[in-house]
Formats: sequence, C-alpha cells, structure tokens
Amino acid sequence: MASASAQLHQAPPGAPSVAGPGQVLLHCNWLNKQLWFDQLTAAGMPVAWPEDIRDWSSIQYAVGWNFTPEVLAKMPGLRAIASLGAGVDHAMRPGLIPPGVEILRIVDPLMAQRMATWVMWAVVNFQRKMDLYARAQAERRWDKTIENLKPWDNGEVRVGIMGYGVMGQAAAGLLRAAGYDVAAWARSPHDSADIKVFSGRESLRSFVERTDVLVCLLPLTAETEGIISAQLLTWLPRGAGVVNAARGKHLDEAALLAAIDSGHVAGAVLDVFATEPLPADSPLWAHPKIRITPHVSSITDVPNAVAQITENYQRLVAGEPLLRVANKSVGY
Repeated sequence: MASASAQLHQAPPGAPSVAGPGQVLLHCNWLNKQLWFDQLTAAGMPVAWPEDIRDWSSIQYAVGWNFTPEVLAKMPGLRAIASLGAGVDHAMRPGLIPPGVEILRIVDPLMAQRMATWVMWAVVNFQRKMDLYARAQAERRWDKTIENLKPWDNGEVRVGIMGYGVMGQAAAGLLRAAGYDVAAWARSPHDSADIKVFSGRESLRSFVERTDVLVCLLPLTAETEGIISAQLLTWLPRGAGVVNAARGKHLDEAALLAAIDSGHVAGAVLDVFATEPLPADSPLWAHPKIRITPHVSSITDVPNAVAQITENYQRLVAGEPLLRVANKSVGY
C-alpha cells in the first residue's frame, strides 16, 4: 500500500504534463521543503522523497541539496542534478558526483538583487557605525559623537568585492550607483567598463590593500577555501571591515576574531559560517563588533527556481542540451 506522502506525488488535476522516465528524486531537508515539493509537483514534475522512490535505477534527474554518496550510489542511471540554490559547492566535493552527471545551477536576477541589497546594508552598517548607534539606543544615550559629526561619505569608502559573477556584478552595480568607490577581484580576467577588476592570485594583495570594506561573494572551490586568511587580513588597511555572504569556509573565523581584537580590523558582518547553524558556544555570537545573520542574504526564489529546474527536466526528456550547467573543472 502506498504511503500517504506517496499519494501526494501525483500532479494535481490540470497541471502541465512532463512525460519522463521514472520519478525525480527530491533530496532536501530545508524548512520550506514542502513548498519545493508542492511547486515542483504543480509544475508537472514527478518528484518523490527518498522514502517513496519505487525504482532507484530508473532515476535520471535529481533535485536537491547536499547529496550523500550513499544516495547517489543508488542511482546508476542518473544524468543530471539540479541544485536548489545558486551555489553548487555542495555537489562539487571531489569524487562525489559520478562522471557524466551534469550539475545544474540556478541563475536568478531576483536572487542577485537580494544579495546586492544585503551587501549594501552591510556596507552602510559598517560605514555609518550603526551598531554603535544601536548600542546607544539600548542605553538610552543620545550620542552625536559616534561619527564625530562627520559621516564617512560614499565616495570615500573603497569597497572591494571578491567574486565578479552574477552576485558580485549586481552588488558592484548597486554600490557604484550609490557613489561608492568599487573594485572587484576574480580568479580569471573580466572585462568591465565600470569598475577595475583585479584578477589572479598575483593581484590579490594589491586589491585587498586598496579596500576599506572587503565583501566576499566568491564561489567555494578548492582554490578559494580559506582565502580570507590571517595573512590576507593583515593586508587590509587598519580599520577596515569584512563582509562575508559567500560560504563560511572562505573565512578563517579564528583569524578574523584575532584581527578584530587586535584593532586591525574594525568589525565584520557575517551571513555564512564554517558550521551552520552557528553553534551556540561560538565566540562570534557575542562579539560586539560582529553582526550576524543566519544565511539569509539571498534566499532562493522558489517560483523562479522551479521554472528553471522544470525547464531543464523537459530538455533532458526531449534530448536537448541542458542550460546553466556548472563547470566541474573550475568548481562552479
């Protein structure tokens, strides 16, 4: 007898039909996982939770996040994995994905806009010393000396964005439109008529040395893991700020704490962490110069993502080339 959840896997009356081989695995433990299931089902995809898969060998398309080797080993016919988010580092661990299996990204302008807005807030928070104003409010203290009656104007703030992909370009565009002095760093050369884009490891130090607010939006790869190291933090001008909305493993958290406590780095705004959820005993929580958000800088827009995931499923069934395929050789 089919389980109650298996009965939900049938597309509702009137849903568009997507003829395809077997079920589509939905592998997700997010808080909104039922929303993903419902919207993918409404789009006509025959999604099923792992416990409701009838024939693992028939699965050619899987959707999800943080697949395990054990789950992947059950699907010998797998041809493509659709990520539920813009990042694909969860699927790029060495040896995880079998050869010949494509990894599909989500590319969403709305997600980029959300990220750009969060980055703008983080820069302004640091620039205008909003944490100090919040503390003064909590103490019922009317304090106009926090900025010494002379705000640090936008054109005086040198923002450096690490990563110049979709997210990085959106953040750079918004900051530049507001008058900030913006530069970017990428692993490979980029053409930009609007800002200077440093590229390659040989230019990383020069990029960091001209940066008052360092923003990390890099993809996580073997080359970028740990890139915000103790050494890199010493290259920042004294009093600079650090913003990380990429992946927690980009940042040496202990080195950041030491740099802040020494006075070299003035503060940080962090959205991502090496361990998530951030453990309750982490010293980051209570540090007065660190602002924390719980990995919410750019939440995936479910309807847009579902449309892209469904489109690629239809292309797979029709034998057409897949879109937004990640490059395994570079890790994103």
